[in-house]
Amino acid sequence: MNGEDLEQANAALRAYVQEHGDRPWTAGELAELARLRAQWTAAARGVRVEIRPVSGPVRGAAVVRAA
Repeated sequence: MNGEDLEQANAALRAYVQEHGDRPWTAGELAELARLRAQWTAAARGVRVEIRPVSGPVRGAAVVRAA
């Protein structure tokens, strides 16, 4: 999978939740939500994130600022 797959899975999941609104979820809707989440998770695990090299020692706060 690639970044495009992740974007598509994210868009599908987001659209489903937004379309649902704030009414209670039925068992069938929760099953579909679980399927969409699994699809998103699979796509996310397939995407490689580039890690940039840094010079010198790095601590937690530096990592957050560098990102």
